[in-house]
Amino acid sequence: MRAYPINRIAGLALAISLIACGGNKGTKDPKPAADTLKKDTTKVVTVAPKKESLLIERKYDDIARYIGGLAQKPGSTLNPELSKSKAWKSYSEPFNKSWKNYDSTRLSVMRAWSKTDLAEMNKNETNIFYPFAGADILNAYTLFPHATQFVMVGLEPVGSLPELEGKHYKDSLNNYFHNINNSLTSILNFSFFRTKSMRLDFNKQNELNGTIHILLLFLTRTGNTIAGITPVSVHSDGSLARYPDFDSMRKDSLKSKGVEIRFVDADSVIKKVYYFSTNIANDGMASNKGFTAFVKGMGHYNTYLKSASCLMHEAGFSSIRNLILDGSNYVLEDDSGIPLKFFTEKGNWDFTFYGTYTGAYAIFHHNFQKDLSDAYKAGKNVKELPFGIGYKFKKGESNLMLAKKKK
Repeated sequence: MRAYPINRIAGLALAISLIACGGNKGTKDPKPAADTLKKDTTKVVTVAPKKESLLIERKYDDIARYIGGLAQKPGSTLNPELSKSKAWKSYSEPFNKSWKNYDSTRLSVMRAWSKTDLAEMNKNETNIFYPFAGADILNAYTLFPHATQFVMVGLEPVGSLPELEGKHYKDSLNNYFHNINNSLTSILNFSFFRTKSMRLDFNKQNELNGTIHILLLFLTRTGNTIAGITPVSVHSDGSLARYPDFDSMRKDSLKSKGVEIRFVDADSVIKKVYYFSTNIANDGMASNKGFTAFVKGMGHYNTYLKSASCLMHEAGFSSIRNLILDGSNYVLEDDSGIPLKFFTEKGNWDFTFYGTYTGAYAIFHHNFQKDLSDAYKAGKNVKELPFGIGYKFKKGESNLMLAKKKK
């Protein structure tokens, strides 16, 4: 998660290595107004798994697999020389080994826990709202594998697809994969993206110019097929504005610049990820009614919060806090999310606590929650957490709280 302008939030000084080494234009959804909107010119073919037809373009999956270090499938649209390059091989071979180890030692534990302890949460809702997410679709998808729509929010730029065929780009592949490895170090080791690192990694001067690269990597690495990608924003009424390309979106002054990634899971279920780069502090939300309308337009949803810098402890983030509390059926969060007192004040939530709570992470020490500490000490509805997550990322030091809204 990228930092908001609160002076007390500092960068996290951690170093462990795992990876080897808006004014809203566009096409409105579903009925565009011709005087203000642009036409969506994405070329697609139609595939019809189950009851819903899916617009799909093969090149997106090929690009995602290349970014993810996976071999191309037969009939790839990419130049075969790209997968023969020394830069890609030097990246993909150690990354494949590291990912296999990471999946077997961490993700498998999270998946097993999700099947048991999040079974009811996963059964009753298909929309996941993930504020302060950065590019972390990995943890969200692992915990909520049955969700069909993820809405993620951060301040990090969306970026654009890599220009793999360009000579200049091929000459800079070493730098591109080096940046990917750097950006992955904290999320795979600590379960969160570090603010300071993301400012450097997701830089418009770099080939790794935004979250889309890491979103595609995680989606393809978790067994999905990328079907389509569309740059999007939202209109003031909450409807989607679609753009034919990232350059068109980049030129417009927008409160919410985003991307819609359509994908198909291993069971042929059609799913979507939306990532929006937008300010969700109170002032940002006050000037961007469309984003709030978009979230409310989902109806009910479940919310996931992790490594959120204790921002919703503050009055300046009351709007996003209330949006979550009012619209969510369930909230799964660590202690950096919404303080327990805001749930209990409303009086319509049941709680299950996981892991241990010994106080906020060091740089947020003044965000200690006595009521949360008391709940853990009381031992009622407190269960084991078999993996580490959040700022206190080591197993045995982490916590999660599952809040269920009473009917």
